[in-house]
Amino acid sequence: MKKRIILFVSVAIVLLIVFPIHAVEVCNVPPPDDPGPYHIGYYKVSYVVPPYGRYWAMMRYPATRDGWFAPKDASGAPYPGIVVANGLAGSEWNIKWIPKHLTSYGYVTICFTPPHKLSGDTTQWAYGFKGGIEKLKSQSSMWFSPISGMVDVETFGGIGLSMGGGGCIEATGAPNSEIDAAVPLAPAGSDAAKDAARNITVPTQLQVGNNDGMVPPEHVVPFYTDFIPETSVKEYLSVTGGNHIGFIDDFVARIAEWLGLDNPRGIEFAEQRRVSRKYFTAWFQYHLKGLDEYYTYIFGEEAQNDLDAGILSDLRYNPP
Repeated sequence: MKKRIILFVSVAIVLLIVFPIHAVEVCNVPPPDDPGPYHIGYYKVSYVVPPYGRYWAMMRYPATRDGWFAPKDASGAPYPGIVVANGLAGSEWNIKWIPKHLTSYGYVTICFTPPHKLSGDTTQWAYGFKGGIEKLKSQSSMWFSPISGMVDVETFGGIGLSMGGGGCIEATGAPNSEIDAAVPLAPAGSDAAKDAARNITVPTQLQVGNNDGMVPPEHVVPFYTDFIPETSVKEYLSVTGGNHIGFIDDFVARIAEWLGLDNPRGIEFAEQRRVSRKYFTAWFQYHLKGLDEYYTYIFGEEAQNDLDAGILSDLRYNPP
């Protein structure tokens, strides 16, 4: 009898130790659509990339408080760098929800505006990504910079919308690319982007709204099915009710909606941004920081739940 009691107590202790600790670890991971734990400091920069010219950009970094040139928070440094880009006729200030959210999760971000915003040349955006990475590295290397020593100069991500999405693909598939994980949002399907996609070897997540009237899903899914190699880690998702302008900040999106520039949306703009940031944040957390807890949000049960619930109208992936 005594041996049975000892065995029972031993098993109970093991169960109490193993399973509660695992549960706590999962619960302590912030849902990736919620704001992250870091404050956000920011300042303006610019850089020149021939032959296109000067790119203006906003740098954001983990800080001890929110604000312009706020003191840096180096508690988790060095942080991966992420370059962010808007699309045709857009500026960095009307897609700021993306870098702000990512910075709150412990990334140094640079969001750029290309010199020629009305150009149909995705290579201009691709050069912006390359120049943005160089700017992150140079700013981190200068002792007097607000982000001195803050950037992990071996780890970079890229995310862009529309023309910025096409440029993101082109930059990711370029020879000697330094992008380690990419998220093109409703990417423009230029020939240069399609050619570059065939050379992509790093994890790439494609997003689109199923109501997009500018870059519809049938223009995006071939990047997943036909261009990005089957040997690469990749994902394609379509947000139910989302459209093209739903990926930009609310104020500009509502103006574009009033002008009739896109198909009608089927969900609120805020909901589209919530779903989008859930997936791109988990993508970068898993692939740039190696946080296994985020696997479920992109390849596992959480992602499948969104598909079953109709939050996503399509979900395809080729996991690691």
